[in-house]
Amino acid sequence: MTTTKALLIGQRRRLALTMVGGFAGLVALALVIAVVADLADIRTVAAVTDRLVPLLVFYAPAPIAAAGAYARCGGPACLTVGVVPALVFAALVVVGTVFGVPGVGAGDAPLGGVTWSFALVGLSGAFVGYCAGVTAALLADLAGIGGGDDGDEE
Repeated sequence: MTTTKALLIGQRRRLALTMVGGFAGLVALALVIAVVADLADIRTVAAVTDRLVPLLVFYAPAPIAAAGAYARCGGPACLTVGVVPALVFAALVVVGTVFGVPGVGAGDAPLGGVTWSFALVGLSGAFVGYCAGVTAALLADLAGIGGGDDGDEE
């Protein structure tokens, strides 16, 4: 597969699915732990998740997308990483509303606005990361150290 097609469309589907699914699982786990720690009033865990959740939601999509672009997972997978935190957040709120988890339901919170904000921040970060990863992959190919057209399609 040519380098351009591999960078845009992707040539490593399994790695791309693992990247997106693993990140979604990590974000979901962090959010659930944060909710449980808050409900159980476990201050140490709540303090850790207070630092971890913003890191995962706002800052992690850019480097993950950059690594995915460098690994030639493709633009769609890399940009999906940016939307994952918003989707996981919305799913958590819906599940919390359905099962009546205190402090998690939609209630008076502007669910749509918060979800769109998470999605826009994550998507813009993932786009910047994707561009950086593509640039790094192209420069590595020019220098002869990249994994350009190695033909290991999955």
